[in-house]
Amino acid sequence: MLFVIDMQNDFVIEKRGLLSVPNAEKLIPEIIKEIKEQENKGEPIYYTLNQHNIEDDNRSDAEKRWGLELVEPLKEALKKHNVLKKKFHSISPEEAEKLRNQYDDDPDRVIEFVGIETNVCVLSNAIMLHSSFPLASICVLEDLCTGTTKELHNKTLEVMKSLKIEIY
Repeated sequence: MLFVIDMQNDFVIEKRGLLSVPNAEKLIPEIIKEIKEQENKGEPIYYTLNQHNIEDDNRSDAEKRWGLELVEPLKEALKKHNVLKKKFHSISPEEAEKLRNQYDDDPDRVIEFVGIETNVCVLSNAIMLHSSFPLASICVLEDLCTGTTKELHNKTLEVMKSLKIEIY
């Protein structure tokens, strides 16, 4: 199972996104490869859309809608997969419970995470799914994530390791 976290214009596009994360655009080609690999394995794929509302956002409604959308190359790659909208850092406990009811929790289940930001939404979603699937292997693909800074990214990976989340 693969979760692609918050690869939206506002977070990814450095020149235009209001909440852009450095180096996020560089992740796109490798995330697309990972999506294709998961499709070939027949694994379910989910992606999150953070329904953020930015204070003092003076952009037009069209620009605000653009900011909420997936980055263009991922729109095509994810069009037949499952969206999970969220209003804060993680999917809701109710969404996590729905997923848990839909899929078995067993030691053979692998749940992988890619996207942004390692130190906020990747961390939050990995913990949420780790709680819902305690027997599964929860994995973060470290080279397919980036954080607010490289230092926070690395510190967060260390914290996740201490929580028994695997880092690949």
